[in-house]
Amino acid sequence: MKFVKYRASFIKALKSIDNDYLTNHQFVKNNIIDSCYRGYDDMVKYFVSQHVDLDKGYHNNTPLTVACLAQNSKMVQFLIDKGCDVNQVDGIGETSLTVACNIGNEKIIQLLIDKGSDVNQFNDKRKTPLTVACKNGNVKIVQLLIDKGCDVNQVEGWSYTPLINACKSGNEKIVQLLIDKGCDVHESNSIQDTCTPLIADCKSRNEKIVQLLIDKGCNVNQVAGRSDTPLIAACKNGNEKIVQLLIDKGCDVNQVDGRGDTPLIAACSSGNEKIVQLLVDKGCDVNQVDGWSDTPLIAACKSGNEKIVQLLVDKGCDVNQVDGHSDTPLIAACNSSNENIVKLLIDTGCDVNKSYGVTETPLIAAINSSNGKIVQLLVDKGCDVIQVASERETPLIAACHSGNEKIVQLLLLRYKGCDVNQMDGKKGHL
Repeated sequence: MKFVKYRASFIKALKSIDNDYLTNHQFVKNNIIDSCYRGYDDMVKYFVSQHVDLDKGYHNNTPLTVACLAQNSKMVQFLIDKGCDVNQVDGIGETSLTVACNIGNEKIIQLLIDKGSDVNQFNDKRKTPLTVACKNGNVKIVQLLIDKGCDVNQVEGWSYTPLINACKSGNEKIVQLLIDKGCDVHESNSIQDTCTPLIADCKSRNEKIVQLLIDKGCNVNQVAGRSDTPLIAACKNGNEKIVQLLIDKGCDVNQVDGRGDTPLIAACSSGNEKIVQLLVDKGCDVNQVDGWSDTPLIAACKSGNEKIVQLLVDKGCDVNQVDGHSDTPLIAACNSSNENIVKLLIDTGCDVNKSYGVTETPLIAAINSSNGKIVQLLVDKGCDVIQVASERETPLIAACHSGNEKIVQLLLLRYKGCDVNQMDGKKGHL
């Protein structure tokens, strides 16, 4: 009640102000916005009675978009009745209809459409009411917009189709509705060209939608520009059932995507043993190098999954294979500080002194990771403690830089071969 009294006092004070000031001053505009959002009918009615412009002069929201944001249908009705433009774009790029679709208020959406809102209008963010509704997963609103004439294949100005947004949100009913209304299941987002409905759903992990899209003729090997293939998207997101479904439908298990990734390396990086096993059983090349010059075994060593490393080794992976970044499996395992994987690789025949190009040696990688157990293991297995890396760094200098006293002592006290005066290629010293 006290707020009503305060507002009444405020309105009384406003009546003493020159009308030109009242209709043009930003302070008043801000008060209109606040009143529309909070539902202060008395304040809004007073401003309207003074012929304050309801469409122009607002920095961010307009009175109508903020009333939609507040889900105040009575305020929305009042503002429309007083002449608000239902298709105006506000200062932050929204239309009233896209705001209402984003909030999910069916009553306000129906009201706006009945009053002439354009159901296919882009807001300044290049989104349409239908793409917004599909992204938010509201079936009733999607149905309402389609019934009112929305173009089901209209592409957002910069991004996705309604079907791609529905697949991203994982809503089966909306996907089915859009397909029934004629959505193109093959269409990618036209400007970025990085996604198709099937790729989007493989990322969102909805098996039923994947099955539905495949049944409607989606190409399981389609690559969208610089994006994943459906299989690589499923491997990255770790959904075994979708991976199995795609393979059963003819996916190429060795296909490289638009960025150069492979399904097996994607699965190794995400650490899913069952998917790796499935891909290998279906004929994946365990030594295939991707477009980034990574190998499956090095990807598995980086992710730290011992079972995957063992599986790849058992299937014939080259444990000394060098990738395009001059890493070896053993260097990758030393960098990730996984003692069990280091031991497994050494027992399988890894060269403990192998380095290549501009990279570290396994010993220097272990020292830089400050893992004393791996350093001890490598030395016990015959690592050269005075070997200089290709960047001319020595193990002892690396240990001094890392500040690990135990490793320094190990190199100095137990292995007399360490030269305390040895300089690296950068003229570094202890």
